Amino acid sequence: MPRKMVTCGVFYFYDFPGKYLIKTKHFYNVLRTISITKTNTYQMKTNETIYKGVPLTNGRTTEMIDAIIESRNSMKTNELAELLGFDSFRQVNAICRLLNTANGTTKAKAPKASKKTKFKPVREAKNTFSNYYGEGKDKARDLIADAIMDTKRQSSNVLTLPAAAWIMEKNIIKKKSGYKFTAVEREKDTFNKMISNAMSNDDIKDSVIAYLNKSIGEVVVNDKEDTYSSMILDYCGFIDSFYDEINDILKRNLVKKGGYITITLAENDRQLNHSHHMNSHSNTYIQNCCANEDVSGARVTNDLVNILVFNNTGYKIVKKFNYKDKTVKMLLFVIKRNDD
Repeated sequence: MPRKMVTCGVFYFYDFPGKYLIKTKHFYNVLRTISITKTNTYQMKTNETIYKGVPLTNGRTTEMIDAIIESRNSMKTNELAELLGFDSFRQVNAICRLLNTANGTTKAKAPKASKKTKFKPVREAKNTFSNYYGEGKDKARDLIADAIMDTKRQSSNVLTLPAAAWIMEKNIIKKKSGYKFTAVEREKDTFNKMISNAMSNDDIKDSVIAYLNKSIGEVVVNDKEDTYSSMILDYCGFIDSFYDEINDILKRNLVKKGGYITITLAENDRQLNHSHHMNSHSNTYIQNCCANEDVSGARVTNDLVNILVFNNTGYKIVKKFNYKDKTVKMLLFVIKRNDD
């Protein structure tokens, strides 16, 4: 059984192995309502016998159905079963099947792909972000904020990598409040600091849909089209670490039409033509496309992002910005999914 504890009205769920996610106060209130409803369920009568395609029998309530719809993408069925008071996860599975039959609200399975082409999420912490300041960084943050604020706040769900300090997200909320975020961080110590800082800031705490101790690839691997309103992918690492991840996001149209994907990458000069990295995307590109040419990390990174956008129909790069992050040269790409 997953362990759970309640702190300051926030549920902590352990997500095996050794990782956990946090659901917000809103979900806690839903569960509290369910608990009250279940206590009185045999003392009340209702004329409504079917809710969203699910018969309200065997102690099922409308609050339970809503809780399953809200959280099935981020919680395991056995965790939901325990929290809702079911004897077995099979009862949750049965409700999900009924929802799917009625209106397709259950989470779609990822399409099967061959072993050669299947995307594999990055699980280890590579190029972990540790620097918050530097020449041009504030300008880059303003460009990202401008892109996000070009989208609607209603029903927003911005997938983001806030690191420990939440600087980007605070900037957006300060300029235009009302945006909601799904916060992701795969490195455990940074994740813990991120949670601590969020809990001490009401504006941030109230704007977060979920906190996930995973990589972006692990979070989105089974997500369906139009899951997010925008994405802030402040990788600050090398394109070779995230090329397949970015391609998967674009290919499956995980961001809604009119939304933005902002990507921050570091120039990768030191691995170009390096004997230990000859099979990387960067060096494969150089070998096939840049014969007898002088190349740089900036040019190769730029070209590879251009290729990603060109190969995935329905996107365009609307802004590029090169800047220096202390001693590292960085590149920001602002990509928009076309409205048409």
